[in-house]
Amino acid sequence: MKELLIKSYEDKYHQQFKEISLNWLHAHNLYEKADDDLLDNPQKFLDKGSFIFLAHFNSKIVGTISLVPVNDTTFEILKLGVVDGYKGLGIGNKLMQTCIDICKEKNIEILTLESSSKLESALKLYEKLGFKHVEIVDAHFESADVKMELKLK
Repeated sequence: MKELLIKSYEDKYHQQFKEISLNWLHAHNLYEKADDDLLDNPQKFLDKGSFIFLAHFNSKIVGTISLVPVNDTTFEILKLGVVDGYKGLGIGNKLMQTCIDICKEKNIEILTLESSSKLESALKLYEKLGFKHVEIVDAHFESADVKMELKLK
């Protein structure tokens, strides 16, 4: 791999953050209105303790991930996406590992995510990282038919 850097979100990258997410959401027919809150207002989430990371590969932004607090012991992964043509290079894994490491530093007990059975490669990544399937209760997204958790403690 040439140069892959995971950097914190900056407002100047808002358009790329939004486009990367919308591209995969539309490609898999998973876009819904609930996606707009984070994609249109990332600063609102950052102000409430969230983290957003961007994968820079040879100075091009090729991936995104968001880490959002649910409560004092739980964080949620949202909007993991890697640009077509850059998949299979370990970028998604590196973004996920960045979030797992932050949760461990913050003594978070559970890292959770909602996904879709349409996103097979993402689900395989989550399983490889130790996430376990759990029952869906009160899903944020209508298209979410998979919920997974990683117990950190």
